[in-house]
Amino acid sequence: MKTRHHLLLLAASMCAALGLLAPHAQAATRAFVFQTDYTTGSLSSIDVAPRTKHCDIASVHSDARLRYYNGKLYVVNRFGADNIQVVDPVTGNTTLQFSVGNGSNPYDIAFASPIKAYVTRYESSDLWIVNPQTGAHTGTISLAAFADADGIPEMDHMITVGPLLFISLQRVDRAHGFVATDTSLVAVVDTRTDAIVDCDASKPGIQAIRLQLTNPVTAFQFDAATSRLAIGCVGDYSVLDGGIEWLDPVALKSAGIAMRESQLHGDVNAISFAPGRPGAGHAFAVVSDVAFNTLLLRVDLTRAAITDTIYAPGGFAIGDIAENDAGELWVCDNGFGTSGVRVFSAASGQSLAGPLACTLPPVALTFDSASGSVGDVPSATPTLAFAPPAPSPARTSARFTLTLPQGGPARMDAFDATGRRVRTLFAGDLPAGAHSETWDLAGVAPGVYLVRAQVGGQALTHRLLVVR
Repeated sequence: MKTRHHLLLLAASMCAALGLLAPHAQAATRAFVFQTDYTTGSLSSIDVAPRTKHCDIASVHSDARLRYYNGKLYVVNRFGADNIQVVDPVTGNTTLQFSVGNGSNPYDIAFASPIKAYVTRYESSDLWIVNPQTGAHTGTISLAAFADADGIPEMDHMITVGPLLFISLQRVDRAHGFVATDTSLVAVVDTRTDAIVDCDASKPGIQAIRLQLTNPVTAFQFDAATSRLAIGCVGDYSVLDGGIEWLDPVALKSAGIAMRESQLHGDVNAISFAPGRPGAGHAFAVVSDVAFNTLLLRVDLTRAAITDTIYAPGGFAIGDIAENDAGELWVCDNGFGTSGVRVFSAASGQSLAGPLACTLPPVALTFDSASGSVGDVPSATPTLAFAPPAPSPARTSARFTLTLPQGGPARMDAFDATGRRVRTLFAGDLPAGAHSETWDLAGVAPGVYLVRAQVGGQALTHRLLVVR
């Protein structure tokens, strides 16, 4: 029987034993900054305290993202470079550089362990598995089933929550200027098996999380107070149709819209939550208004309200933001005449430093603490459920899905109209969660059948009509 994970039920200790958690997060001591004029790219670093700059420690591609894991800095060199560059954060030396496929346009890298990572490839429907220590391509996971009409799902940001990998799928229309289609998704992969997780067992096939908003463009953020993920969706640019959406990483579903672009008064470009900050709803957001001026806002997502404008330099100038564990908000300001990294107090919004400028304008940054990884979230207990068969009526096969609140013995049997058992679909022990079994109807006569699931002293039954 194939297991379908609806719930994240592993304790953090179990995840650690399996080698699935990132190393214990250390306090950030340095920020790494990607700078570009979109012709050349450079990497610099800035000490958190004192704010000593180390300019141009490495050359990188002109279109890149930065991720930090296990003591190393990973540069995702995107369109036109198609590789991952591993940089020693102390010396700036490139220790490894490996291709992730010509023309693949990598967007993100996420880590399951020191020897296993995943790379989203925007121009492909294939998610790559790589060994980040050697650069070897060790596996491929097809996300083609989640693509729109152009055959490509436009995979973007990732985050790991315990053993589960969450992947944002923009699903934009390439033939018409990459505008948003009707639906964007978040695919979920079990990093222990590399199987795509079914997020809705009540529907046929393997389902991803369906977002209420479209075109997710920001990195995932984790709200420690409520154990929820948040992601910013822009929809169509210059149209106030996006916003910030909550995701439930336990139930694997959208948890509602936290704040709409109409309330933010602009397109959402970036969001940031403080690591471990108590109190749900505290966040910062970068939005661009109708005149394409970027503004840094403090927002209260519990009230869907802007509480303060922290920085408004004018023009399309704010490239990225990130909070560290010292209560500081770091901002990439790439505006003409204002270029440099700026540091604000996350509590008061007061300017603390900047602009801290090197050679090129700053566009993206990360700290020397694990990127895109959440150790674990509290699990929830599912209720016993037996979903109706799919499809029904059925001609060639039918699938039955059973959800157990706790592990234990279970069985599933099929009976004909006279009460005679014609098939045992499953009998054995199952862990908690959702499980499915497909009945191959080859040789089964047309008619009405009853399929009964027994768990402990409880029995649930569904009727199935077989037609030819």
